[in-house]
Amino acid sequence: MRATDVDSGEINEWAKERIAKHRLPLPKRPKGSSPEFDFPDDPSSLSNAALGQQMLRFAAFFGYAQRRFGIVEARYVLVDAEYTTKINVAGIEIRESEVLGKRPSAEVVEAAVLRDNKELAPLYRRRLQLLTLRVRLDSLIKIYERLYAALSRELSRRELESHIQ
Repeated sequence: MRATDVDSGEINEWAKERIAKHRLPLPKRPKGSSPEFDFPDDPSSLSNAALGQQMLRFAAFFGYAQRRFGIVEARYVLVDAEYTTKINVAGIEIRESEVLGKRPSAEVVEAAVLRDNKELAPLYRRRLQLLTLRVRLDSLIKIYERLYAALSRELSRRELESHIQ
């Protein structure tokens, strides 16, 4: 078998099976259908119970987003490896021909391969899709983490004030 014959989908399934054997619980998608939420302008206006509920909600979304990020990251690693291998293999001929000069940059070789090899377009598109998902999920993870931290600070402030009084 050649490296270019490796099936990333098959490797992804293998990895899923290996993880499933460990029987680690995975967070479900939190309840709620609205794609947006209101964060209170003044968390001190929330009761302790409401504050705790908000914290649990952000913790749930943080866990779920982290789970999705891991899935996307695993898929991206496989697609990127397949893409890189195919670009490099197709680029050998271009480098040897010296059509692009004696030492073309990797980006120039990649662009030439993509221009000449239409079979790589779906893989290139999938790679870009996964990169975009990675960036968006990473952003959401940071949002949930920071909102949880802000609510946690408010809860800690209240507890400290209760001990002082």
